[in-house]
Amino acid sequence: MNDLINKYYEVFKGLPNYRPIVRNNIKEDAFTVAVLEIIYNKRLNLDFTAKNVESIAKYIVAPPDGGIDIFIEYEDGDEYYYDIIQVKYTALGQQDIKQCLAMMQRTIKDFLKDPQSIHKNLREIISNTNFDDTYKNNCTYFVIHNGDLSYASGLKKFEKIVTSNELKILQQSLGTESVPEEVLKSDGFNNFISYNHNDNEKTEQAYLCNLNGYDLAKLNNKYASTEIGKNILFGQNLRDSLENKSKTYYSMKQTIDNEPEKFWFYNNGITIIAEGFNADALPSENTRDDDQTAKKIDFVILENFSIINGAQTTSSLGTYLKEAEISRDDEKINNLKNVYVLTRILVINKPELKDNISIYNNMQNPITSRDMVSNRPEQKRLYEWLISGDKPNIYIEIRRGSRPPSHINLLKHQITTNETLAQLAFASFFREPYTAKDKKRTLFNNDYSKEEFTINEDYHKIFNFHDENEKCGILFKKTKSEINELLFVAYLYKESKKYLKKEYEQRLNKQYTMLKNADDDEQQNIIELINNYKTQIAINNICFFYCIALYYEFKAQFDEDNNKTFNYSAFYVKDTQFKNRLIESFSQLFLSKTIEIIKSESAGTANVGNWIRIKKSEEIFMKKLRNELSVNLSFSSQYKNFINEFKH
Repeated sequence: MNDLINKYYEVFKGLPNYRPIVRNNIKEDAFTVAVLEIIYNKRLNLDFTAKNVESIAKYIVAPPDGGIDIFIEYEDGDEYYYDIIQVKYTALGQQDIKQCLAMMQRTIKDFLKDPQSIHKNLREIISNTNFDDTYKNNCTYFVIHNGDLSYASGLKKFEKIVTSNELKILQQSLGTESVPEEVLKSDGFNNFISYNHNDNEKTEQAYLCNLNGYDLAKLNNKYASTEIGKNILFGQNLRDSLENKSKTYYSMKQTIDNEPEKFWFYNNGITIIAEGFNADALPSENTRDDDQTAKKIDFVILENFSIINGAQTTSSLGTYLKEAEISRDDEKINNLKNVYVLTRILVINKPELKDNISIYNNMQNPITSRDMVSNRPEQKRLYEWLISGDKPNIYIEIRRGSRPPSHINLLKHQITTNETLAQLAFASFFREPYTAKDKKRTLFNNDYSKEEFTINEDYHKIFNFHDENEKCGILFKKTKSEINELLFVAYLYKESKKYLKKEYEQRLNKQYTMLKNADDDEQQNIIELINNYKTQIAINNICFFYCIALYYEFKAQFDEDNNKTFNYSAFYVKDTQFKNRLIESFSQLFLSKTIEIIKSESAGTANVGNWIRIKKSEEIFMKKLRNELSVNLSFSSQYKNFINEFKH
């Protein structure tokens, strides 16, 4: 870690010139740069060189920073989430950590109330994102410090602590999906079974033993911070751990408190997949090398392993240990050391078999996840069809954690997930913006009551593949160019949203300035304008699928040449006015009209966000849109002018 800090101090000291993120003679500033790379480089794909300092400075708040050092925005469909981080080069105690968390939350609250009240360095970083009051509950606050304290009493779900030791683990685990190696204590008895169904096949072996609950708890807490990227301890587990959110945790806690030796009887155990395994007895002064009867399995060594079933059990043990250490309760810690967990260890080196084992070990979960359909033929066919062959090439992530092939050049909009693509297909090809948002959680659920559909009816409408084209899902009825355009339009919306947000905020700030000098009569009119802009900003943030539906309704009504494609090469060329003109035109014709209709039709409702989430609103919106397109003849010419300028 120190080497990385020294390196980035030399690279970034005094940069950028107008507002350095690493000040001269203050080496600890480089710790923040190291944190950004270790935790977020996989997501942000940044080049940590001096020539790229402007890109890095979009995320790091230059001192003075108002108590927030890093501000990260990431999107999930039509939602935005935020990691808000304070980095301390010193070791912090519990009270210090709580003060840091409170300061960050107070700063964000002040920003939402009055952006001008916080320091301009932080204000400019936040203003370049989509953050506003809509997403105040989508924030996770991190304190990252150079000490050993990794948890504190009374932390809320959205409050996290990361230590320098955990950063080292994160740094070492980059690019991996499993824990490299650990030694875990067994129960010291001959309760150990090995199984191999084929003596000639050494790639499939299994062992049954009992692992110590305290060791599993320490293991969980050691790798807990890797969830910032991907929890490598549960890296191949298809379900998230529930920790202390469930009644199951309470039951486990009661057992450990009152009868820890009975935990083995009440718990179903865990399953581990590993690439390497060894088991042996700890050396003893009273044990001779030739005394085989005296040897017992005291510990196991696991290499490149992941818990594929039992994340809830393991994380619950970790939570119990955290609570015991925070309260300094030695009795609880000793209880945990008396807990043993039935453990099945599978030594597997075949990737396909690993995938199948992960799936079948989680089949007790009635919800079929994205991961569980990733091996289905229609998903593989969709992936291969879009990524290979003639351009356009499109990368569809059908399994979490996978990455685009490095040998294919992809444009920014040409990387997506099967989940996002399905949502976009509902919004565009079916003109169902409500369905696009609503079906996200259930799209991959298995509906056993309807055998005529693959997975379920909605999934079938999007993904089904059949030799007869009319029986295919909508994606297989489209060309690669059509899917490419859909993804580009989604990208255009996001860029246009940023453009409109800045426009609205400039007008809003102007009204705030005028309000200070206005008399009583003028103030009421200005306040109405301020509220109007706030409403438009709120709609701008949440109308993603409605805007996509509107664009495709324009296209269905007025497109005379469906073979024209956007001039992608012109859009992605640096220092061109084409991109700016396209974003501005898309904002004025499509996004502004979307906002206008929603604002009009949701008038009188207490919360426009709730209006968008109502099924009836989809029908109201589309009816209003179609009526306007049929009455206002100028829309046809506006759309055709747009197409003639930006497509070829």
